[in-house]
Amino acid sequence: MDQLTAELLMTLAGGAAGAVGQSAWQSIVALVRRPAGGVVGRDGTGLPELEAFEVDPGDPVRARRLADVLTVRAEREPEFARRLAGCLSASGGVRIDGSNSVSGGEQNVVVQAQYIGTIDNIGGSGGRGSAG
Repeated sequence: MDQLTAELLMTLAGGAAGAVGQSAWQSIVALVRRPAGGVVGRDGTGLPELEAFEVDPGDPVRARRLADVLTVRAEREPEFARRLAGCLSASGGVRIDGSNSVSGGEQNVVVQAQYIGTIDNIGGSGGRGSAG
């Protein structure tokens, strides 16, 4: 299972990952709201943490609590882990694992991307910023 992080939960719940991310978030919510196998009551299910997070999906402390309890539940319940992994893979590979910055003067062309193919030319024909 991909690592479940507070940042990922905030991205999915906040809608920043688009329709695919929103669908993945709804799947996670439905999964947490399902009755837990072998767990009595709400403790350990993630439901109280989910409800608190839904009040303020931009709160990193609430997101961290939810991520932690869901990770523990996944370790205890193989079926929950399998279903949660399916929700995460349905998020379309949304990952929040770093940051990029550009500094140091004037930049004419800046490209930041992941999984990019061949780039033949950026910035015009033969001038500054041209590749190749």
